[in-house]
Amino acid sequence: MKRYGPAYLIPLTTAAGLLLGGLWSWLTVALVFALVPLADRLRGTDPANPDPPAPSHSPRHDLLLYGILPVQFAVIALFLHRWDTADSALVQAGWILSTGLVCGGSGIVVAHELLHRRSKVDYWLGKLLLLPALYMHFAIEHVRGHHPRVATDEDPASATLGQSIYHFLPRSIAGQWRSAIRLEADRLRRRGKTPFSADNELWTAVALQGCWLWAIHAAFGVVTLGAALAVAAVAVGMLEIVNYVEHYGLRRARTAEGRYEPVRPCHSWNSDHATSRRLLFELPRHSDHHRNAGRAFQTLRSTADAPQLPAGYPSMILLTLLPPLWFRVMNPRVAAARVA
Repeated sequence: MKRYGPAYLIPLTTAAGLLLGGLWSWLTVALVFALVPLADRLRGTDPANPDPPAPSHSPRHDLLLYGILPVQFAVIALFLHRWDTADSALVQAGWILSTGLVCGGSGIVVAHELLHRRSKVDYWLGKLLLLPALYMHFAIEHVRGHHPRVATDEDPASATLGQSIYHFLPRSIAGQWRSAIRLEADRLRRRGKTPFSADNELWTAVALQGCWLWAIHAAFGVVTLGAALAVAAVAVGMLEIVNYVEHYGLRRARTAEGRYEPVRPCHSWNSDHATSRRLLFELPRHSDHHRNAGRAFQTLRSTADAPQLPAGYPSMILLTLLPPLWFRVMNPRVAAARVA
């Protein structure tokens, strides 16, 4: 249990920042983008795999995942309650970024894990975690769109070589919305229903998100609603930047029959940096996740054929914001990965 306890540092430091105000409002930002990169640098990588392999799912690991749901909503409730007490734009910015990191770095990470499970309860818990980010369509597109099409030009969430994060973000966000609409319409047509059926999962998600925003406006007013929208934007930004990092420049080849080759570890970037792995429930072991999408997070493995990122996720997120430096670091690695 203590191995993944650090994952709760993001919501805990955010709650502390919301209560204390002042420069403490930036505590989570400092944790994620300064302390964790430093720890990754000092501790280095840990390529060791579970030996013997851990069971597919275990109650104690599941409890850690489920605990993020009430913790996330408790932090958001605190954010909404405290918003009017912020005494400066600096504090407001710190609170928005920190709460956005709770939704993006804790909520969406756990949602991603739960959405791949066969249990309908887990699936819906995953969707609820996406609610504050206003990104519930991710449940449709990620599982049914991104995974089959990963590392191809048909996948909006797979960045192409030479594409900057600033070009990728609008393309990925808009493309995933279009993909979710098509995927759900195709699913309903196969069942003899129209896309406007009440069984359309996408419209249910939009309705729930509308109710969420209405409830915030009714309880806290339009200004706080704007702050909640800013939190959602930060969470979505974090998700999409991670998408950019995870598959940048990697592409699946076509077979003689014109089909794409099967997904292999070489089609996703992997990171074995120990601290950020624990903070993010092993999400950085992304190569094995795409090869075994149903594998529980604590059982994900590092393989020799997976291309490795030069740093942990928080450091790589910061690097994306400077495209010339990103290209200088990553483009040679993409070329080497393609040759391998």
